[in-house]
Amino acid sequence: MSNLLINIFYNVERDWLSCHLFGLVRKVEPIVGRPGTMVWTFKYARNYGAMQKKSSQLTPLTLAMAYPFRHKAVDVFLSSGDKRMFEWSAKGQNQCHENVTHTTDGLINPVSTSDLKNWRFRERRLCEPFSLETEKKPRSRFSLKCNGSFPEALYTTTDDYNDIFTVNFNDSCLATYIKHCCHDDKPVPNVIHYVWFGDMELKYFNFLSLMSALRFQQPCLIIVHGPTLPHGPYWDHFLHLAPPIVHVARERPTQAFGQPLFAKEHASDLMRIEALMEYGGIYLDFDELLLRPLHPLRKYPYTQGHEMHFSMGSQLVMAARDAPFLRMWQVLYKIVKQVQMYYGYRDDYRRIWAYNALWVPNTLAKKHPDLIHVEGYNFTRPSWKNVKLIFDANYDWSSNYGMHMYARWYRRPIDVTSMRTLNTTVGSVSRYILLGNKELCINT
Repeated sequence: MSNLLINIFYNVERDWLSCHLFGLVRKVEPIVGRPGTMVWTFKYARNYGAMQKKSSQLTPLTLAMAYPFRHKAVDVFLSSGDKRMFEWSAKGQNQCHENVTHTTDGLINPVSTSDLKNWRFRERRLCEPFSLETEKKPRSRFSLKCNGSFPEALYTTTDDYNDIFTVNFNDSCLATYIKHCCHDDKPVPNVIHYVWFGDMELKYFNFLSLMSALRFQQPCLIIVHGPTLPHGPYWDHFLHLAPPIVHVARERPTQAFGQPLFAKEHASDLMRIEALMEYGGIYLDFDELLLRPLHPLRKYPYTQGHEMHFSMGSQLVMAARDAPFLRMWQVLYKIVKQVQMYYGYRDDYRRIWAYNALWVPNTLAKKHPDLIHVEGYNFTRPSWKNVKLIFDANYDWSSNYGMHMYARWYRRPIDVTSMRTLNTTVGSVSRYILLGNKELCINT
C-alpha cells in the first residue's frame, strides 16, 4: 500500500479531534483501556500521489492513533507495515468484548414497570415468582488466562460452588485485564469492589447488594477482597447466575502504617482505598444497594457523596485508578502526626468512630474541590439519623443512585418471600431489585 497522509488536529479547549484524510472517515472510536487513543476507520483510503483520481479507492483501512497533541496539526505517513503495527490495539479490543459476558438471564423482567412518581402503595400486582436455587446445578465459572501478551477471559462449567477464580492483591494479570477490558471512554472502570471478612454466610441484605449491582450496573467484574468468601444459599444463588466474579485474597490488616486497626470496619476503610488505588472502579459496602446505573458518574475521576453535612459517606465510592484524591487520602494513613493539625486526622477511633473514613474526606473535599465530584446525598439517604424511614415507612428514593440499608440495625425477619408484601422502604427496594418493580405483590 502506498503512503497515506493524515492530518490530525486536537483542540484541547473543546476536547475534540478532527481529521482530514484524502478519503472519507467512516467512524472514530476510543480503544478500551487506552486513554488518549482512538481507532480510525476510513471508508475509502486513497493513494496520496493519486488523490485526484476517482479510481484510486482502496479497501477500508483501520488504524489506531494516539493524540497527545495540543493545538497543532501532525502529518503522519503510514505504509502497509505501519498499518500492521497499529492493528493489535483494535484486535485486543475485539478479543475483550467477545469474551466478556454480562449475565442478566437470571434477572426477572416484570410485565409492568414501576411508577416512580407514585409512593402511596395502595394497589397490589401479581408479581413474578422468585425463589432461591436449592439445588447446586452446574454453573459457569469465570477465570483469566494471562500466559500471552493479552489477558483472556475464560468461562468453564463446574458444579463446585467453592471454586472461585482467586488472585493475590497487586496481581498484574487482573490489573491488565481491567485496564484493557473494563474501560470505555470514562476514567472509572465498570468494576465493582466489595470487602468481606470472616467465614460467614451471606445474608439477605448482602445478597440484595450483589443483585442490585448485577441488575443496574452490569459490571465487567465483581471483585471480593478479603481472606475468605461468603457461603450459604444466597451466595450459591448468586453464583448460579454466573457473574464474572474474582476473589482477591488478602488478610485483614491489623495496622495502617504503624497505627493499630482494632475493628474490622476500620480495616475495611483502608482496604477500599487500596483496592481503588490499585484497580479503579466502584466500591460498595455489602449493605449498600444500587437503585439506578452509575454510568453517568463514571466520567469523574473521583466521586463520593455526603452522609451528613459534616461528613462524607464511604459506603459507595467511585474512583479512577490512582486518583489524586485517593492518593491524598491514603497519605493521611502514612503521616498521621504531620497532618493532624492540617486535616484533623485522628488515630484514636474511640473519640469519633468513623472520623478517618467520613470526616477526613469531607475536609479534603473542601480543600481540594477540583479533585472530587460530590454527589450530594444521593448515595446514602436516608441517613442513620433517619433510619426509621427505611425500616418503618415508605421513602421516595426516586432520585437516589443508591441507599445504605444499615443492615446490622435491622432485627426483623426478611427474605425473598416476606419482601413481596412488606410495605416499607425495605420492601420496595427489595422488590425493585429482585422483581424489577417496587409495587406490593398480591399475597399468593
